[in-house]
Amino acid sequence: MFGKHVKAAMMSVGLATVLAGTLAAPSAHAAPSAAAAECGVRAHDGRLWCGNRGDAPTRLDPFHESPFNGLLKSTFSYFTCWSTGGLHGGGNTTWYRTVPDWISEGREGYVPADWVFTPSWFDADPSRYGLRHC
Repeated sequence: MFGKHVKAAMMSVGLATVLAGTLAAPSAHAAPSAAAAECGVRAHDGRLWCGNRGDAPTRLDPFHESPFNGLLKSTFSYFTCWSTGGLHGGGNTTWYRTVPDWISEGREGYVPADWVFTPSWFDADPSRYGLRHC
């Protein structure tokens, strides 16, 4: 009898652990609105941590005509700073700098804000929310 209760308790704890991990971890396929809720500049490192489109090309400079220098494969990434650059599909000129998962040239690259799941009010002035300007 005791064995059944222990097994049931262990399974409950295991299931709760899996569910907690699932709920706490960013989803690779999260909708932009869900991922935007996970966005924020963390006080301990001053970086923006946010969901983003997978396979996002990074560029040497913050505009579309700049050469590609890498690829951001992850769908939840950190961004070290922001810069004003070329107009992109998000209707603004905010670009975020990050370290791509695959790098061909340089150390960091820029991703247009429309590839990062930040809200438009954040893109309007990321410094206001603690992200430094590059």
